[in-house]
Amino acid sequence: MAGYILHYYNIIDRSRVDELGPMSLPGVEKCGGEIIVASPVKMLKDKTTYSNMIIYKFESFETALECYNLESEEFRKFRDQIVDVITMVLPGHSATKSVISSGYFQG
Repeated sequence: MAGYILHYYNIIDRSRVDELGPMSLPGVEKCGGEIIVASPVKMLKDKTTYSNMIIYKFESFETALECYNLESEEFRKFRDQIVDVITMVLPGHSATKSVISSGYFQG
């Protein structure tokens, strides 16, 4: 019943982008997470302005959500100076029904 944090982003400040990984990875690893995708993206259909993606995998949706909520405000401000990002916390397929039933996606 895996959970995921997905960051879909554009790089604003290329001179500082290499600072993000070393700052974010210890927190992800502390939550038992791992990087499963870190790559530029190429759209096959339609268009988007976002050109990069990173996906972290966790033991469960709850763990992914908890790990996201543990990010410090200081780190989020720093990240927002370097990348323009859309972030999602998603359940793995087998957990989707229970997360929907929990009301998480409502409001």
